[in-house]
Amino acid sequence: MINGNYKWEIGTKEEVDIAENNLHPVILQLLKKRGIITQEQIQRYIYPKLSYLYDPMLLKDIDKAVERIKKAILNKEKIVVYGDYDADGITSCAIVIKLLEKLGALPEYYIPSRLDEGYGLNTDAIQTIADTGAKLIITVDNGISAAEEVEFAKKLGLDIVITDHHEPSQNIPNAVAIVNPKQRDCNYPFKELAGVGVALKLACAFKINDAALEKEFLELAAVGTIADVVPLLDENRIIVKNGLAYLENPTNNGLKAMLTQMGLSNATLDTGKIGYLIAPRLNAAGRIGNPETALELLLCKDEAKAYELSSSLEKINQERQAIEVKIFDEAKVIIEKENLADKSSIIVISNSNWHPGVVGTVASKLVELYKRPCIVISENNGEGRGSGRSIPGFNLFEALSEFSDLFMKFGGHEQAVGLTIKTENIRKLTDELNCRFNINDIELITEPILNIDLELNQDDISLELAKQLELMEPFGYGNTKPVFACKNLQIQTSRTVGSDFKHLKLRLKSRENNIEAIGFNFGGYKEDLDMASIMDIAFFLEVNRWNGNVEPQLNIKDLKVPFFRDELLIKIENKYYANFNSYLTYLNKNDRQVPNDIYKNKFILPGENPKAKIDYIKSVLDPKQKTAIIINTPYKAWEFAKQLQECDDISYNEFEIVYNIDSELPKILSDNIIAINPAFDCGKACCDNIVFYDAPFNENIFKKQLAQILPDAKIHLLFNKEDLRYNYLVCRRIFPTIDELKIIYQVLSRLFLNGSNNLLDLNLLEDILKKQLKIDFNKAYLLNVLKVFQEMDIIRYKIDGNYMHILDYKKNGRKIQLEFSDTYMNLYLLKKSIIDFYSKL
Repeated sequence: MINGNYKWEIGTKEEVDIAENNLHPVILQLLKKRGIITQEQIQRYIYPKLSYLYDPMLLKDIDKAVERIKKAILNKEKIVVYGDYDADGITSCAIVIKLLEKLGALPEYYIPSRLDEGYGLNTDAIQTIADTGAKLIITVDNGISAAEEVEFAKKLGLDIVITDHHEPSQNIPNAVAIVNPKQRDCNYPFKELAGVGVALKLACAFKINDAALEKEFLELAAVGTIADVVPLLDENRIIVKNGLAYLENPTNNGLKAMLTQMGLSNATLDTGKIGYLIAPRLNAAGRIGNPETALELLLCKDEAKAYELSSSLEKINQERQAIEVKIFDEAKVIIEKENLADKSSIIVISNSNWHPGVVGTVASKLVELYKRPCIVISENNGEGRGSGRSIPGFNLFEALSEFSDLFMKFGGHEQAVGLTIKTENIRKLTDELNCRFNINDIELITEPILNIDLELNQDDISLELAKQLELMEPFGYGNTKPVFACKNLQIQTSRTVGSDFKHLKLRLKSRENNIEAIGFNFGGYKEDLDMASIMDIAFFLEVNRWNGNVEPQLNIKDLKVPFFRDELLIKIENKYYANFNSYLTYLNKNDRQVPNDIYKNKFILPGENPKAKIDYIKSVLDPKQKTAIIINTPYKAWEFAKQLQECDDISYNEFEIVYNIDSELPKILSDNIIAINPAFDCGKACCDNIVFYDAPFNENIFKKQLAQILPDAKIHLLFNKEDLRYNYLVCRRIFPTIDELKIIYQVLSRLFLNGSNNLLDLNLLEDILKKQLKIDFNKAYLLNVLKVFQEMDIIRYKIDGNYMHILDYKKNGRKIQLEFSDTYMNLYLLKKSIIDFYSKL
């Protein structure tokens, strides 16, 4: 059973009025979940026209900003645009400079150094600007928290116009004008503009009549808005939707050069391409180089020069990537050498050779690898500048807040923090964190969650819906791409694709329609899916346009191979798996040669549905005869039981249900039998009819069973090769893969570290392993694993009820040799025999 990579949280369906729209009901439900309900709201969302942008004059102080800028231009005052070193700040700066040039000014700019000055206005920079004779500073993407710096500027005879989008503090700067929709007394209808969005509104306030420049402004605003990860709703949606359309044939020379260099000329752009390709390159200059390189690129008027600057930016980005890889590799060496992943609840590492501009991205990669919150610190001159990233469900900001006295500076949110700390306090921080937070406590609360918008009926999956979903683009923060779930899709074919076969290509059947599905990096699931008949899938629904064909396609986010585990199935499973190890010996035993032609005259029926099987069995049952129905897996037994519940003609009361033939043999002599037992001895049943409801586990056991049947008994074969998928899934419930054994070994190593734990609750261990492995399994699986480790002389234990007493545990440094475990080899041979039998049927 594949239990997926995530816990699925599926949203409830909304009641919607479909009478007034031509939109698919699923689209209307998605819009309602986003708070888009009225006809006007739907119209603005689906068709985000530029005419829907709000009047910029609704922004508080924008009239004052316009008046002061016009005065400066009229009086030929020197104007300096004060920006920021990230993509939002760079694009904001480019818009305002281009605006001022259009208005006749000769502006200059100043962008502070991330490493030397940090974010925002600072007095040294203001002094430098004043010394050049400037009279007006226009901030973009900063300034709202710079009350002291504004006062300093005023003493130097400098006026400051602030354009910003960050949350205001209590102490508002006394600037000439503050244009920020988040001001408490600003009545602007939309509060979530990026810094570049505010810069764009300032440009709109001047009502310039230049279509090309307005197009260029929107291109820049779209890039900055996407890069700053603000909600893609309302005005941000209008900006990004129209800006992306313009970027397919850009006006801005710098953006054109970047797109050309990346092979994206004339390509259909989306938020992903901007967020993962354009934004990181603009940000790279600010992280490890000079952010002016990125700004000069966006301001460049010469195409040849723009391409040259774009090449420089590409090299800086490659250098940034190389630095990240180097630090990441060095960090892994430290973590492995000091065994931090095993003994640390929160990994804290530092080094004096690490660049502070990339420690945040390195921390993110370490979290992904080790599934632990990670803090990476760059040391320099007795101080450490660090960034931390967390895992879902663990609030890193709150955790670090308990030790705020150790920091010189500290801030952030649940999943990401930034800090400055004296190097002498790094060890103390590490010890305090790992004393306060227990590794197993963190593991138990970190099951990743996949939020699914809606569960679709199979009939909902259509090209029409896929096309209408494109009307909801662009997707991003605040307007996430809808994730759907659909259950019980039939698997027709599966194959791996890609040069390294890492990806999975499926053909599924939804009712009567075939559906293609692609799972990037899901190639490892192919073997299990080959032995599955149905699946539940979480996915993006997309339009696949390829080679002249247009069809819907499911882009897999997660998948599960389910069984509906009601009380009946659980009861059957518990009895079945309690006996399975005794079955296993018999299933792998090849004690005598069975003639190859033993079933040459037996007919294996084509695929029969469960109801057809019940109807057939009804025709076989005769009060004067005894019938044995052999069922090999608990899932087919559950299926049969469910069919009996709906059948008025026969019931369970007419059968004796047996799991262990030897212990229950006396009852068998007088009753019809349902034998939920893959090692059933057909000769002991002494029945007139032997019905094989589903497929035996392998060819050898099938031959032996047929050979045991009395000569006068009638044989009824109701299975086909597809039934063997369920036999295979029995193996997955009780048989660990090599990779799973490695993970379990690591978990046990942590739990038994230093020999401190000699009594373990098996239920607790089962819960921990299910979260680590992201699969469901039966307790027989856990007992088999422990038995494998015992046979390999890694562990000695004694089971007492739900507890395991650890008698000895060896943290084995040598290569694990599974051939030394009879249990593992028996399970392996059984799994292999199922696959071999499948290929022959």
